[in-house]
Amino acid sequence: MKSASFYYYHRISALQGLKRINFNMAPECHALLKSVCALKGVSVSEYVYKVIREDFQLLVKSDNQVQQLLVNGEYPKGSKAYNLKEQIKKDLQL
Repeated sequence: MKSASFYYYHRISALQGLKRINFNMAPECHALLKSVCALKGVSVSEYVYKVIREDFQLLVKSDNQVQQLLVNGEYPKGSKAYNLKEQIKKDLQL
């Protein structure tokens, strides 16, 4: 069994190099979001990233303009954006 410090280190390591975003939310919604995340054992950042990522993947598959932005972009090999681009190109047979 891995220690809590192992998981903490890998969670922090996974966040290094990411860009920070901020958005506004009503206080009562923020409190509810924090409580739900605490119940589920994830940080607000992890949860919001997951939700945005899932929505973005659906958008890429359904919106031609977004597909073109992704396909025409340059991304580091092996990055999540690169992998998504390659998957979309495969799906669209480009």
